[in-house]
Amino acid sequence: MAVDNNQAISWFDIRKGLLTYSMYGSRNGTDGTADCSGSITQSMRDSGASPYAYLYSTVTLGSYLSANGYTRISENQSWDAQRGDIVLMSWGPGMQYSSGAGGHVGIMKDHDTFISVDYWTGGQVGTAVSEHDWDYYYSVNKPQYIEVWRQNGATPQPTPDKSNAGDTNAIAQFKAADNKFTAYNTFKVDDIKFHNGIWQFVSYQLNGSNAVNWDDNGIPLSVVDNVTRGNDVDTQVGDTVKFSDSFNNGTIDDYDNATNAVGIDTGGYGRIWYNADAFLQI
Repeated sequence: MAVDNNQAISWFDIRKGLLTYSMYGSRNGTDGTADCSGSITQSMRDSGASPYAYLYSTVTLGSYLSANGYTRISENQSWDAQRGDIVLMSWGPGMQYSSGAGGHVGIMKDHDTFISVDYWTGGQVGTAVSEHDWDYYYSVNKPQYIEVWRQNGATPQPTPDKSNAGDTNAIAQFKAADNKFTAYNTFKVDDIKFHNGIWQFVSYQLNGSNAVNWDDNGIPLSVVDNVTRGNDVDTQVGDTVKFSDSFNNGTIDDYDNATNAVGIDTGGYGRIWYNADAFLQI
């Protein structure tokens, strides 16, 4: 399965304001911290790449790229950048010198824009994801060596439409991520009801408040896994759940700026609305 470059880029866009830079935590964002190579590895895996053996470093990332259909198209020379190109750099004369703080990696959002998890703000909380004009970024950082990897057969992909001026911050981030979402974290069951012929529940966390419209906010119990007691017994109010693998990623189907809500068509269950800020966090 080929890596979806738009989804790989959206991995970074939807985490703006949420990650703090660290080489000593999870490295892939699961604990709220990440570094450059750990985030690239995870973004590729979440976008269709093969399972990784470990979270690669800039020294070893090339082997993972090669195994997933990427070719090194440039080595220490200018190139005609396109969306999805992965740029590795080292402050030594080759990638073997790039371990730790000696190197960096990120992905091109378009011909001119580079996005990555980096230490640009000195590790300030929530600012690890940043994007820059590539020429400026290169001139400031002055890497001694760079190489560029591109997916075999990749053709230039259009940059998703920009958000509207009236969009809320969370909705703007979803739109910048090509309307894609991932929802891997857990949340609480606050009420359960047999409604419209199926068992549903609501989570005040995902609704943004305890004001519930069951037609709009009811979530089928069949689309979540019960973290508290497993799936072999009935879910109860107060349990912790997460979306099952078939429903924990996909595309936003509608937006409502007036209520800061995202609508997602969920299988045969119709459109379910969530608070955009809350859904961005999971």
